[in-house]
Amino acid sequence: MTSAFPAVAIVALLSACARAGSSTDPTPRPAAAPVQNAPITVSPPAAPAPAAAVPVADTARADWQRLDFDTDRVPGVGSERALRELLASRQPRRAVIVAVIDGGIDTAHAALAPVLWRNTREVAGNGKDDDGNGYIDDVYGWNFMTTPSGDAVHHDTFELTRLYAACRNQPAGRDTPKPAARTCDSLRTAYDEKSQEILGTLAQVRSIERTLTQVTAALQQALGAGPLTRARVEGFTPASEMQERAKRVWLQLDANGLGADAIEEAKKAYESQARYGLDTTFHPRSTTGPAGSRDVTGPDALHGTHVAGIIAAVRGGAQPMQGIAPSVRIMALRAVPDGDERDTDVARAIRYAVDNGAQVINMSFGKGYSPDKPAVDSAVRYADSRGVLLVHAAGNDGENNDVVPSYPTSVLADGARVGNWLEVGASSWKGERALATSFSNYGRARVDLFAPGEDILSTAPGGRFKRESGTSMAAPVVSGVAALLLAYFPTLTPADVRDVLLQSVRTFPALQVPQPGGSGQRVPFSALSRTGGVVDAHAAVKLALQREAMRP
Repeated sequence: MTSAFPAVAIVALLSACARAGSSTDPTPRPAAAPVQNAPITVSPPAAPAPAAAVPVADTARADWQRLDFDTDRVPGVGSERALRELLASRQPRRAVIVAVIDGGIDTAHAALAPVLWRNTREVAGNGKDDDGNGYIDDVYGWNFMTTPSGDAVHHDTFELTRLYAACRNQPAGRDTPKPAARTCDSLRTAYDEKSQEILGTLAQVRSIERTLTQVTAALQQALGAGPLTRARVEGFTPASEMQERAKRVWLQLDANGLGADAIEEAKKAYESQARYGLDTTFHPRSTTGPAGSRDVTGPDALHGTHVAGIIAAVRGGAQPMQGIAPSVRIMALRAVPDGDERDTDVARAIRYAVDNGAQVINMSFGKGYSPDKPAVDSAVRYADSRGVLLVHAAGNDGENNDVVPSYPTSVLADGARVGNWLEVGASSWKGERALATSFSNYGRARVDLFAPGEDILSTAPGGRFKRESGTSMAAPVVSGVAALLLAYFPTLTPADVRDVLLQSVRTFPALQVPQPGGSGQRVPFSALSRTGGVVDAHAAVKLALQREAMRP
């Protein structure tokens, strides 16, 4: 399932349950012990200002993720400052290929079309595999998900549903080995809990929608023509108890980001999960073996388009929405449906990216079960052996990934840990109030660092721009900073870049934040990841320059 979820605000408001327990083998087991790793030496920027010095704004700036803590007083990554102050006299030395494994990319978007990777060995539209790589007309990348008729898969089931269906010999579990009887008992419990969670949340979303419709109608009748804005509603003096209630409820919903559009998105998402994600009879995939097509856009390209824009949307001019890194080519790999991605598709996409020259692979997706983890592990080992950096979103369940992993993971089935991997949590523009977002997964052992992931403005299908929140947005921020370093410092390998990013995070040693997940407990921000910090492009470029100066 795509990691950035359109109903994050709804889930937070309703305190919806986090995902059911997860494992590669679905048998219930004690919580896994955290993976022990050598400590990371963190070298933060000199004399950082305390977090409390950051003024708290009411809304996020359109370019906040690229702004700088010291000069802009916004807890972004400082990439614009790095380009302006440290790299102004330089030009990118190479084009960096970043593979985006996601739900599809709008290849016609004006802000993305110029930065898309193109397979120059393939002749577009001739129906032939010109370069002999096994993929016909793979000009921009590949779509690994097709139906029996060859169309792009849109909806799919949860992995939990597929496992539960395999226990019952139902169609959704057709490609999944049947688990043991004891495991099937636990899967039935988990499936029932998941069903109750989704159907219950959907009912509440519909209830909120009805409430908003009622209070909006009451306010429109009292205020007359014109849009309802927060300022207009706040300035309204109610003439009755009903109007007083309508004003109060409307302002409460607005404060939580629950306008008509957000509620409609949430309803659509949960209706899809209820209709398709839980359906044990639904099997949309081709049954004739590995399949795919050249259609890298697919039926719903919002998520992948948004991710791609954060990394590399066309730069220049005064427009606030620009990608973090210049000189990037985005390789579009479609492997994530509306539902849970399948392990075999993820493995194939990783291998395609490596074989076609990607230096960074962005993976803004995750799920709670991984029945074919060995296939993914093999592909991850392959990428690691070829020096490719894998950047993965930690997940949006407010969970501790050290206890409840979100797959795929850098920890392989044999307990080994892949080196060229960055697991990313989501930070907020709200500074000291909530530097760690309420929805972000975390983990002192399994999450490496945090990056901006709330209210991020980026590209959307149809030439539009849209704000989205999630660790899905934080991961491409890190991928963008990694690509920035690779473009300007050609002697650095992706492994070098990972080391630089980890060593240069901005830390907040004394900062206490609300623990993600809504418990209300305050914890040290430094305890939420291995580095305890937020990615810092300005500090990373400084460190890269220092290393360059020391090289013989």
